[in-house]
Amino acid sequence: MLDFEAHVQKAELMLCNIDPTLKQIIRDGPTFDSTPFMEQPFEALVHAVISQQLSIKSAAAIRQRVLALLPKNDISIHAFNQISLADYKKAGLSEAKTNTIQGLIHFALDKTNDFNQLHTYPNKQVKERLCQLKGIGPWTVDIFLMFGLKRLGVFASGDLGLRKAIKSLYALDELPSPGECDVIAKRWQLYRSIAAWHLWRLVD
Repeated sequence: MLDFEAHVQKAELMLCNIDPTLKQIIRDGPTFDSTPFMEQPFEALVHAVISQQLSIKSAAAIRQRVLALLPKNDISIHAFNQISLADYKKAGLSEAKTNTIQGLIHFALDKTNDFNQLHTYPNKQVKERLCQLKGIGPWTVDIFLMFGLKRLGVFASGDLGLRKAIKSLYALDELPSPGECDVIAKRWQLYRSIAAWHLWRLVD
């Protein structure tokens, strides 16, 4: 974790040098929290599904209730597979999200899918593989790439929270489109995920 945090500090310094406007929230905002980036890949993918169309706080509350259903310190795919559909519902998940998680479990347990090798694939290939699954779209995969696979150059430009944060930070007249967000994020080069974390804090 120390190596990761040192990498983040280097990233923040580079972002401050690249973008004086972003520097304001890096300097004055909360200290970077590396905890979300420490999740195991499958846990991060489930968390991404839980987070679909929810605020950060609401998603975090449901995530904690789901994790409480697992055996202590066991966040394996098999452990998630032991949670009943009824318990997922009690934790606050919709039927659609529960079905998506069940589909992910079956996908991950099928050895022909090489789930444990996804970390070796380029972003585009990871997105192509996972977006074939029901309930999984580009946003969910972007979040998985950021937090599950620790890809620091990813930016979920379709995320409403990030779009609102960019509108506020750069004093834009209208909510920027995902394409316009991509143009702005391009300047952040290899550390778009770190920039995204700080932007989310503006609307959290």
